[in-house]
Amino acid sequence: MATVFDIRTDPPLKEYQFRIDRFTEGISDFSTLFSALAELFKREMVEQFETEGQAGSGRWTALTPAYKKWKQDNYPKQKIGHLTGALISSMTGGGGYSQTIGKTSASFGMSDSSKAQPYGKHFAKLRPVIVATPRRGRNYQKVTHTWLVAEERASMGIGGAGVAGSVRAGGGGVGKITSALEAAL
Repeated sequence: MATVFDIRTDPPLKEYQFRIDRFTEGISDFSTLFSALAELFKREMVEQFETEGQAGSGRWTALTPAYKKWKQDNYPKQKIGHLTGALISSMTGGGGYSQTIGKTSASFGMSDSSKAQPYGKHFAKLRPVIVATPRRGRNYQKVTHTWLVAEERASMGIGGAGVAGSVRAGGGGVGKITSALEAAL
């Protein structure tokens, strides 16, 4: 049976679809991999919000002049997407975030009960938050590779690694993302 990592993206990106079957013989529980990928997702979301979309497909659409003035008067120096904190929180692991990890599947992101849910849909139409890029796809491949090596080491009794914790701490084969991300964390 083939093991294929496949996240559907629009437009399709080959970096999000890769086979790992030759390395996964005897592995039936991918939950620790999914936990590591969830940490990577949260890092990407922090990066996306801290750079106001620049890290993804380009800078987010500017605020309308009236809203920009109101926001500056009421919430000075707040970046786009940071007004109440509910939206960024629900995408980066705080309140309103949902994560379900199983042995062979996972989902993570904004929960259905998030306070930001109604606003998030409107926000995403003008300012995409989840953006698949080749660089991010390669990061998912790197984390998967790091996890596979850790699993192999653990199976030989020579230790393994907490890959999710490593990604959370800024490693996991991905390295540092941006100086804006470092400042945010």
